[in-house]
Parts: sequence; C-alpha cells; structure tokens
Amino acid sequence: MLYQKPKAVLLDWDGTLVDTRQAVGDAMDYVLRLYDKEPWAIVKQKYRDTAKSVKGNFPNYFGAKADEAFARYAAYYRDTTMQTATPMAGAAEFLHLCQKKNIALYVVSNKEKSLLLAEKEQCFPQVEFVKMLGDGDTRRGKPSPDPVFAALQGADYAITRQNVWQIGDSRQDTDCAFAAGVQAVLLGEGSFMDERYKSEKSAAPFGMLQFADFVELNDFIARL
Repeated sequence: MLYQKPKAVLLDWDGTLVDTRQAVGDAMDYVLRLYDKEPWAIVKQKYRDTAKSVKGNFPNYFGAKADEAFARYAAYYRDTTMQTATPMAGAAEFLHLCQKKNIALYVVSNKEKSLLLAEKEQCFPQVEFVKMLGDGDTRRGKPSPDPVFAALQGADYAITRQNVWQIGDSRQDTDCAFAAGVQAVLLGEGSFMDERYKSEKSAAPFGMLQFADFVELNDFIARL
C-alpha cells in the first residue's frame, strides 16, 4: 500500500515522546507510602485499569481519598521526579523532521494537563505544537475518538487516514485512531496488546503501521 505525507500527526506523550516510566513510578511509590499502600509494582498489577489514565485510576488505588492523593502525587511529580523525564530516543529529530516537511504537530494525551505542559517546556522547549490536549480537555479521553476530533477542530482538510496519523505506544492510542478513522501508528512493541490484536489491526484495510522506534519512523517519513 502506498502512503503519502500526512498533513498532521497526533502524538501520545508518556512512553511515546517522553520516557516517564521512572518519574511516574517514583511518584506513585511516594504517594502510596503516604497512605500505607503496597508498592507501585504490586498495585499496578492488582488494580490498574489499562483503559484509564493515571489520574483515572486513582479511585482504584485510594478510594474516597483519590482526589487528595492525586494532588499529592501531582505536586511531588512536578517538584521532584519530573526531572528524570527525558525525550525518547529520536523523538526530537522526528518533531523537527515534521516541522521541516510542514506536517502539523499535535499532542493527544490522557496525562494531567498541568504536568503535560510543564514537561513540554522541560523536554521540547523549542517545538511548537498546534494543540496539546490532556486529561479533562474532552469529556472522554482515549481510547474514545473525542480528543482527535477536538484537536483537529477547524482543520482545513478532511480527517482521514491519508491526512492524519495518530502515533502512540499502547492500545489506547490505536483503538482511538481506528475509532476516529485516522491512521494508527504503533511505536514499539505495544502496551496492553496481544499478538492476535496486532495481527488483526495490521492486516485491516489501512491497517496499523508499526515501527520499532523513532529511527525507523523517521526513515519512513523522510521518504514520503
């Protein structure tokens, strides 16, 4: 199948553009200790709903104290652990390549908005995104298609697989892309995906594209 240069790319944040695993894990361990909970490695296996954001999972971990616990998590993350968040290898080069090719850049994330914006200034201070959507910017987050349509509202082109690519590392991202009717692009092995899912989505018409990393993706985009 022949692909053309997209007019826009919508990018996930955590695990796609930015490596935040240590930052999230350390902040979760901190707040879990405050409430005498089990460590993050155990809690996420027992209680995490992979279809929800970090914030959306806090009621699973903290019950009625979810809002209080998240406020403590967010403050500690922003003040202490966020400094360990770094751009994924090749991410900055990809963003600059898109700018050079006049491909509009968007962020569509389920991350808490204030943390998303703070991390953007830390990791990509020179990059201009058309819009950055985070948790709460739409009534439903990914895997709903709502954030895609909200991000591209007012675009002067049709929202199609030819024009728009959605890039992410998890099933939330690819399910969102298929629901919105845009090109799903998987970066890496795919969080919360089994091989049957990846095979079926890749084989579908305008099926999911998969790249090991930004190096592979950059090579592909450069040839369009």
